[in-house]
Amino acid sequence: MVCSAESTSKRQKPEEADRISNLPKSLLCHILSFLTTKEAVVTSILSSRWKTLWTVVPKLDFDYYELTTTSSSAEVQSHKRYNFNFAHIVSRVWALRSASQVQKFRLHWDHGVYDPVHMDTWVRAAIARGVEDIDLNIDPNSNGSFYLPCSLFNCKTLIALKLSGNFEYDTPPSSSIVFPSLKILHLEFNFNSCDYLFTLPTLCPVLQDLSVEVHCWYTDWHCKFISPTLKRLHLYMKFDELPYKLEIKAPALEYLNFGGHLDSVLLEDLSNLAEAVIDIDVDLTKIDYYEHYGSRVWDFIGELGDIKSLHLSTNTTEFLCNASEFDPPTFHNLSFLKVKGPCMLHVLPHLLQVTPNLAVLLVEKEERNFFWFEKEESFTCDMIFYEEPLQQVVRKCLSTCLTTLHYEGFEGLKNELKLIKHFLKRAKVLKTMKISSYNLNSEEKLCVLKELLLFPRHSRSSQIVFS
Repeated sequence: MVCSAESTSKRQKPEEADRISNLPKSLLCHILSFLTTKEAVVTSILSSRWKTLWTVVPKLDFDYYELTTTSSSAEVQSHKRYNFNFAHIVSRVWALRSASQVQKFRLHWDHGVYDPVHMDTWVRAAIARGVEDIDLNIDPNSNGSFYLPCSLFNCKTLIALKLSGNFEYDTPPSSSIVFPSLKILHLEFNFNSCDYLFTLPTLCPVLQDLSVEVHCWYTDWHCKFISPTLKRLHLYMKFDELPYKLEIKAPALEYLNFGGHLDSVLLEDLSNLAEAVIDIDVDLTKIDYYEHYGSRVWDFIGELGDIKSLHLSTNTTEFLCNASEFDPPTFHNLSFLKVKGPCMLHVLPHLLQVTPNLAVLLVEKEERNFFWFEKEESFTCDMIFYEEPLQQVVRKCLSTCLTTLHYEGFEGLKNELKLIKHFLKRAKVLKTMKISSYNLNSEEKLCVLKELLLFPRHSRSSQIVFS
């Protein structure tokens, strides 16, 4: 049988066009910027169009583990043949790059001994290329601290700076303008660096977002900084339960996230603070003043002023529950409250007492080896709805303000059902009652939902959402 040329061509599939390679160069570089530098370099084998494309990608991302860990026999042989190490690889990439801008420079040399000479060279090269985002992470147990180059403080293009490890610097003259464009500053360091680095925020005239994580094993540490432009503050103080003193003045602050060990923290002028997340995280075996510590947490929350949103972690509610004494102020503007942990409903009556305008309440139960719901003497709904002097205040909140209640971790226990029944019966303006269960199967959820739908509701427009 003889096939004609025409019939043969019809059976052949047309060659598909390489649409990605035909995209504009700027768009391809943008796509490659979502990859690490190692992954971007690998694309050079695709075609002649891609061979040098990685050299103009505006991002350099170097990670010690990624670049020194071999994933194939070919890589193993290459490393043995050329005796590659991390510094050689990074320096080679810098040498092959074009003179185009480097918008982001990420260097994680968080294993082994780093080379300060190479690091200084690379940081200065990034600054010379108009870098906007620098992320440096070095092993805190390596060979001493890395001195930040003076040119970093004068960099006009730098918007975000992240430092993790041991860093030091020579304090610039008070008359000089430093970090003129820096808006985001994230710091993670040990004690031997914090005296230096905790003064960095005071040098940033337009700083808006500050994150500080301090690991310290020394006592009597005291620091103070002022930032008139700061809007977001994340503090994690891992001080091994040792005393310290921290003073912060940030009149423009809108968001606060505090975690770790709470000692003496003074926050001045919080008139603009709208949201706070409190996550006390300490080793309970090292706390010999448990009740006093709980009172300290209550006092700290009481300083948060006119916040509109408050999130309390499991450990935080445990300390609040065991406080020896407390007298929190009334949070007139608080409209959103999230409380977590098995102790949450022990604390909830006291929080409802000082939040008369609460609109959204989210309670999240976490699994523990024991559970307080099964102990009738531990907690009853009467603590919220009937005991004086909470009764009038709580009923006012439920009758005039509460529109949304979300209960996470529902198990279908008797006191849980009783609690939900009370809320449905007394919440006059409730719109949504959302219940989330992680342990019930489909049949159990259906039975619980049928029971919930039979509960009387004060608000006719309220809906029950069970998931």
